[in-house]
Parts: sequence; structure tokens; C-alpha cells
Amino acid sequence: MAGLPLYLFRVPTGNILTSVPQPGPLGGVFARPELDAAGRERAYAALLGRALELAREKDCVALTVITNPFSPDLELTRRCLAPVLELENFTQFIRVTPGPEDPMPFEVQRRTNLSRNLKKAVEAGLTSASCASEAEFEIWYAIHAARHREIGAVPLSRELLANLLKCLRPANKCELLLVKRGEELAAGTLFVWHRRVTDAFIMSMDSRFSAVAPNHISTRDELLAARARSGAVFNWQGSPSRESGVYVFKKQLWMSEERPYSFVTRLLVPPERVRAIGLEETKQRYASHYLVPFGFFEDGNPEGRYVRA
Repeated sequence: MAGLPLYLFRVPTGNILTSVPQPGPLGGVFARPELDAAGRERAYAALLGRALELAREKDCVALTVITNPFSPDLELTRRCLAPVLELENFTQFIRVTPGPEDPMPFEVQRRTNLSRNLKKAVEAGLTSASCASEAEFEIWYAIHAARHREIGAVPLSRELLANLLKCLRPANKCELLLVKRGEELAAGTLFVWHRRVTDAFIMSMDSRFSAVAPNHISTRDELLAARARSGAVFNWQGSPSRESGVYVFKKQLWMSEERPYSFVTRLLVPPERVRAIGLEETKQRYASHYLVPFGFFEDGNPEGRYVRA
């Protein structure tokens, strides 16, 4: 058994069919782990072949499929899709250990920046709890929007985050973990999980609390919850760059590993038609959606492989 989620985005400048409907690093072909190499090849060929047919039927300018960082399938996707463009990205993750006999970073009894930050957060009176009301969600979303504006990023849609909670929380696939000091909300992280992978979907902090490290509390507590669910991977998702403070927070403090994955794109129109849209109009028309790498518009090389720094 195998499958491929697909999402059609209609826009006057050119429809796109993609396996990644919203920001996030997963969403390509999935298959049963016991499927052998020949079976995987047949499954990918059938699914990606049908995806190409659908993209043409829906008058798409491009079909994009994301590869899997935890079950590498780039070469297989290349063979079956014959892409024109590839953008290599990266995600960071923590291996969730099965029990106290193989402890996670924060459970090791030694003085590190991680242990010091956790101690600081605990001494500041910070604790975590699940979001208990719509009013709490609204306070957290205001923090999320304000924090994103502070760092020059576009806040995620309120409707997207609210619907993740509404649809996935009843199925025990999602949680908004809030960090408080008394009744005051300091931070919150929306976690989404399925089977053995937990995604830290979006993490937001009130900058007034930055000195007492509130995000350390939610990360620690969700790692413990993931272990209780028999999770294996705590997926941070991407970072602005490998030089960013966010990347360092994940790598040095939490001993995170890095894995590459790619956006693999088959253009269904001449490259010139997509280039004619232009970078600025693409940002507006395809906001929160992936069309092609930025470099496609900037470097004069309309085909090939791009790597995010």
C-alpha cells in the first residue's frame, strides 16, 4: 500500500498541483515500510504518473512533490517524475529515545547551556499545560503574530492553526502546549504528530519572557509526551538559515541532527512562461505556496538544482 496527498491551488497566473498544501516539511509519497524495493518503484511510478496526468487535466503550470527526510526517496522520485527543478532544503530533528536507560539531552545530569536554561525557566515559575479554551488560543495567536512581525516573518494563518486544533486534536494527533507563569502566557507551541513522527509545527514566544527561556519548557515536556506515545522522531522543521539563532538553538542546545529533503518540480509549460510571472508577483499570487525556487527568477538558469543555504 502506498499513497500521495495532492492539493490543487488555482490562480490566474497558473495553477499548481503539489503534495505540500501548507508550510511544513512532509507530505510526499508514503508507503508501507515492508514494501520491497521493486514494490516501492512500482508504487512511485504509478502515483507520480497519475499525478502528472491530473496536473495536465487541471491546466497546471507545475507539479511539485516533496521528498522524505526520514525515508530517503529522492533518487526514486527523480526516476519516476523526471523533474526540471529541484530545491534542496533541510530539517532538524531529535531522536526520541525509548526510555530512561537511554536518556535524552535534558535528562543527562551535567551542566550545559540546556540544563542551565531549563533551570532558569523552572526557577522563573514557568510551567506547561494544554490550551484549555478558545480565549487562550486567541492570546497565543496574538503572541505568534507579534513575534513573527518582530523577526520579519509572515504570521501563519489563524484559520490554519485553529483548524489544525479543531480537526486533529479530537483524534489525538495535535496539541497546543502553552507555557505560563501564573495566569500570564509566556509562549506556546503547536505540535502535530502521526505514528512515530512529532512535528513542532509552530513555536511562538512573548519576547518579554525571552530571558527565562520558555520554549525550553514546552520542548522538554513534548519530548517526554512523544516518548510516552512511542514516538521516534521529534521534527523541528526548518530554520531561516544554518547561521540563525533558531538553528543554533536546535543543534547546540538540543543536539539535533540535520536531514536534507527536496522540493522536486516538473514544469508543464515552457520555463519562460513561469519566469514571466516574476518574483514579486509570485510572492503575492502564491503566498504560502511553493511554485519554483527563488533562484529560478534570479540567476538566469531556468532549469537545474538549487540548494538552500
